[in-house]
Amino acid sequence: MNSPRTTSSLLMSLVLVSSCATPPGTPSPEIQSTALSDFVKPDILMVVVDDLGWADVGFSGGQSHQTPRIDAFASDAVFYDNAYADAPNCAPSRCSMLTGLATPQHGVLTVGSSRRGKPELRKVEPVPSVRFLSSDVTTLPDRLQENDYRTVHVGKFHVGPDPLEYGFIDQIGGSGAGHPKSYSSPYRNPALVDGAEGAYLTDRLADEAIQFIESDGDQPLFMHLSFYSVHTPIQPRKDLLANSRRRLPHARGLEQRYDAMVSAVDEAFGRVLDAFESRERPQMIIFTSDHGGYGPLADNGGLRGSKGMLYEGGIRVPLLIRWPSGAYEARAHAPVILRDLVPTILEATGTRHDVREFDAVAISQNRNDPPSIDRPLHWHFPVYLERDSSVEGPWRTTPVAAVRKGGYKLIEFFEDGRLELYDLRDDPSESNNLVMSLPDLATSLQLEMVEWRRAVGARVPTMPEDPNGGA
Repeated sequence: MNSPRTTSSLLMSLVLVSSCATPPGTPSPEIQSTALSDFVKPDILMVVVDDLGWADVGFSGGQSHQTPRIDAFASDAVFYDNAYADAPNCAPSRCSMLTGLATPQHGVLTVGSSRRGKPELRKVEPVPSVRFLSSDVTTLPDRLQENDYRTVHVGKFHVGPDPLEYGFIDQIGGSGAGHPKSYSSPYRNPALVDGAEGAYLTDRLADEAIQFIESDGDQPLFMHLSFYSVHTPIQPRKDLLANSRRRLPHARGLEQRYDAMVSAVDEAFGRVLDAFESRERPQMIIFTSDHGGYGPLADNGGLRGSKGMLYEGGIRVPLLIRWPSGAYEARAHAPVILRDLVPTILEATGTRHDVREFDAVAISQNRNDPPSIDRPLHWHFPVYLERDSSVEGPWRTTPVAAVRKGGYKLIEFFEDGRLELYDLRDDPSESNNLVMSLPDLATSLQLEMVEWRRAVGARVPTMPEDPNGGA
C-alpha cells in the first residue's frame, strides 16, 4: 500500500453526516467527534462519464438516447437536479472533484494553456493555469487510504500523470491524457495493456472494474470509475451503431455514432452495478458527468451553451447518489457542486478530516438538513477557449466568472466588464438578462464574487500591456 503523502493539511477530527464544511472567510465551527463502534464503512462507487450532457440520460427528462440501466438506478437514488461541475472542461473539474477545492485553490484552471486562440484576438491577458494537480495536495483517495480503504482508479484520470501519485493504490487506464487515441484495441494507452484486436474500450474498463470488485479482500473499497466515453473521438461499437441506425434512421451519421457511445456507457454501467451490488457491505454509489455536454453532439436539454462555457449547458450536470441507508427523497432541488462530494464521502465513511479545509459543503442525507438553497456557488474561468462548431465567432468563451445564489445567477466577462443576470427558476435557458431591471442585485452578487475571489486567492485577467499581472 502506498504511504499517504505529507501535506500541509491537518487531519483534526472524526466527522459524520451531521456537520458541514465552512466556506473560506467565515468563522470556524466546532469540530465534532462521533464514536464508530457500530459503524460499518460503506463501499463507495463513484462513476464519472466524460462530456455527458444534462439530457443525454433519461432520468433528467432527456429523450435523445436510451439509458435504461442508468435510469433504473436513478429510480432508487436521489437526483440532484441543480448539480454543477466546478469548471466547464475536464481537468479543472476533475481536480476539484478529488480535492474539495475550488479551481483557484489548486491552480488547474483549464485544459492546456489559458492563452488559447489567436493572440491578436485576446483583449486581456488570461490567468496562467498549471497542467496537473500538485502531488503535494491532499486528495480524497489519500484520506480514504488512511481510513483503511482500498482506493482503485479505472479509466480516464487527467488530474496528473499517474493516479498512483494521488492516493490510489491500484489503477488501470489512467494517465494525464484527456481523451483516448482509440476506442478499439490497440488503444495506444501506456496505462492499459491492449486487448484482442478491436476490443472496445468502454467494455474493457467495465471488465477491469468488475475484476477489482470481485477480488478477495476484507477492506472497504473506494472505486473511481471514469469512462473515457462520451468524449471524442466519436467511435462506437459496431453492433450498437447498427442498433442506433435502426432506431434513428433520419439522424446524421455522427449523431447515430454518438447515440451508440451513450448506449455503450449505459450497458457498461449496468454490468459494473450488478457486480458492485453483490458485495455485502453497505454501499454508496454516485453517478455524474465531469461538466456539460459537447456542443456539436450532446443533448443539454435546452440549457444555454455547452462544454467550455459558464452558461448552464456548460456546467449543469446529472448527479445521482444512492446513499448507504437509502434515499431521503427522489429529487433534491438545492444547488450543489461536485467538489461537495469530497466532504460528503469523507463524512459518509467516517474518515478523519477538518471541515474547514474545503471550499465545499457536505451533502447531507438527512431529510431535515439539505444544503441551503441560498448558499452561493462560485466559478472562476479566467481563460480563453477556441470555438467549436456549435458557436459562431472565434471563442467558446473569453475569460469569465459566475456566481449562483438562490435562483439568481450572475456572469461577469473580464474583457469588457459586461454583466449578465438570470433568474434560473423562470429562465433556465438564460435568455432574459435582468441586469438593467435588477441593478442592485447585480451589484450585490458582483461584490460577493469579489470577496470570494479574495478569500480563495483567485487572480483575474489583466490588460496585455500590464507587465505585473493581477491578483
